[in-house]
Order: sequence, then structure tokens, then C-alpha cells
Amino acid sequence: MFDEAEIGGHLDRHAPLAARLRPRSLDEVVGQRHLLGPDGALARWVAGGRMPALVLWGPPGSGKTTLGRLLADALGLGYLTLDATSEGLPDLRRRLTEADTLRTATGRAPVLFVDELHRLAKNQQDGLLGAVETGRITLVAATTEPPMAGAVIAPLLSRLTVLRLHPLSEADLSTLLARGLAAYAAEGRTIAPDEAAERNLIGLAAGDGRRLLSLLEGAVALLPPDQGTLDARAVLVAAQSRTQPYDRSGAVSAMIKSIRGGDEEAALYWLAVQLAAGDDGRHAARRLVVAAGEEVGAADPAALPMAIACLDAVERVGLPEAHYPLAATVSYLARTGRDWWPGAALARALELAEGGAEPVPPHLRPAAKTYRHPAGDDGGKPQEYRPRGRPAGFLGHRTPPDRRP
Repeated sequence: MFDEAEIGGHLDRHAPLAARLRPRSLDEVVGQRHLLGPDGALARWVAGGRMPALVLWGPPGSGKTTLGRLLADALGLGYLTLDATSEGLPDLRRRLTEADTLRTATGRAPVLFVDELHRLAKNQQDGLLGAVETGRITLVAATTEPPMAGAVIAPLLSRLTVLRLHPLSEADLSTLLARGLAAYAAEGRTIAPDEAAERNLIGLAAGDGRRLLSLLEGAVALLPPDQGTLDARAVLVAAQSRTQPYDRSGAVSAMIKSIRGGDEEAALYWLAVQLAAGDDGRHAARRLVVAAGEEVGAADPAALPMAIACLDAVERVGLPEAHYPLAATVSYLARTGRDWWPGAALARALELAEGGAEPVPPHLRPAAKTYRHPAGDDGGKPQEYRPRGRPAGFLGHRTPPDRRP
């Protein structure tokens, strides 16, 4: 199969920008370093020459389809696709027959990439199950829905390794934007977005690489042929957005700082700015989990479970229904207590440990004969738990938590 941006082996300049910039190797993939970096599972499997059946779970524009194709290329496997949104059981059977032909010819099971796995009917998933079990195919599936939430039948899910893909970071999106601008330059047109336009492109993309390049392409198409400067208004028009210029990182930062300062209304407003700009709520929910640990800490044991439940709700039900758990969590975190000491103390402990960890005292090592259990007969005797030579308070003075009503 050839890339849809290629005609006769040559890049089609009329193809969408996102298709023209689709990576040709794993080294060109932007983002997902936790999987593709030197210690990442995908990098190690490719280096070893084989991989298990996979499901790639992540938001739109995170690179699931691209990874499926590139993994097959990197492993030298045949590549077949099945679109769960438009193809049924007869199509699946035809793909499996094609897979048998490829396996006979090459001696290796080809990759069958199934897009939108959660949209496959139960009988189709049952059909995949036997092919995965017998090794007829190397299944690589993609889904935007949590596979563990019933989107994938349990027998099939038990045979799949689930890999979580993250939205692209702002640094990733900046890299992708630079590639898009370089592509225009290579075609003889210099495009220079001003600071506000670049902030809008990255903010409105909301972690979606494909959306970033589509926004860039749409904004450039609005410019006169002799104009190279791209401003924020062109980006907003291309996005058909009624919002003011959107600074995603600024809005998220403002929400967290408002929570830290206990300003409930301000925190809800900055959440609304994100949602009004088109964010799907997942990024905000992830930041609320961090805020529950960092800002509230141990002052309120209910905060972290609530934030995690909020993230789960956003991923399970989506917007607009997820407005309610998001609003409730922001409101709760802004009003509840504060305990910054654990996070700050851990940061200081990390500095000490990275500078050279102290040896573990003999009585704290596994099966130590000199260790005294606090509930034992001699548990009342003093016992040292800190590293040798570290007095009480070596991680900083412990301030009482602020336990607000």
C-alpha cells in the first residue's frame, strides 16, 4: 500500500499538509518519547525484531495511525488495514485471507491495523480473537476510547498490550509547526507567524498534531499570495473560532494558580476559557490531578481521588456532560485545604538522592536481625529511620496544613 500523499512514489503537493508531513520512519515521529525513546517499549520491541499484539489508546492527532504503519515498516512486515467505522465482518474475513497469503509468501504474520477498534461489533472482535490467538496476524489497533471500559471484549483485550499515547506537548507542537513552515519554504513560500499567531496555532491545536497542521494550512490559504506574515486573526478565522486569541498554557497556568490562591470563581473562568476554545477537557482534568497532589497534598485525602475520578469521567463520557465533574473538581480544589510540604520535601529529597544516595542502614535492610517492629516487645525503644547523619527536619521545616472548611 502507498501513502495517500504519494502518487507514483512522489509527494503529491496537492495533498493536505498533514499528509505531506506524515513521518516516513519512527525517527521522524514527533512526541510519544515514553514509547519511542531508547527505553520505550516500542523502540525495544523494534530493536528485538518482534512485538506483541497491541492497542494504541490515545486522543485524536496523537499519531496512532502513523505508528501502526511505521511499526510494520520497521519490522519488515506486510501491512493491511481495516476501518471499523465503515467495514464489516465480510471485509475482516477478506483481510484475514490476504494476511494468510502474505504470511505464506514471507513466513511472517503481517500487521493488521484496525482503526477505531471500539467501533467493531462483538462478532467482528470475536473474529479477530482467533486470528490473534493463532498468530495469523500481528494486530495493531487504535482507539480513542479506554479499552478497559468495555469498548473491547474481555477475551480480546486479555491478549493485547495496551499502550497509552499522550496528546502532543507544546514543545512537540512547536517542532511540528517548524516542519510545516519548512515545507512551505521548500515550495517557495516563506510563512512567518507572529507570536500571537503561533500561540493560537499551538493553543487551538490542543495537543492534536493533525489539527495544528490543518489550522496552519487553512490560515495560510487565507493570505494573499504575496503575503508571508501570519497573524492571530487569520488563525482564528481558519479555526472558525469566536474566541479571543487562545493561550492554552496561559489559561491552564491561570486555572492552577487560581486554585492555589483559593479563588474559586477565577479558577472556573479559566477552565471555561479552555473549554470555549475547543479543548476536550482531558488536558484540564490531567492538570487537576496534579493540582490535587501538589496544591492540596495531604491536607484533604479526598482531593486526589476526586480529581482522578474527574479525569476518568472526562475520558468516559466526554463533553459537554463532563462539564459537571470538571466544574465540581475545580470548585472543590479551590475551596479545600492546602499542604505544600510533601511535594517540596520530596523535591529536596530528590536533590539529595541524585547527589549520591546514602547507604541503607543495616537494621532497615530486608530480613535484618536488628530491626525492631513497632508492634513488637521492644518496639518502644528508639530506632533511627533517617539516612546516617541526617537530623530531624533535614527536608525542611514541616508547616501545619491549612485545613480550610
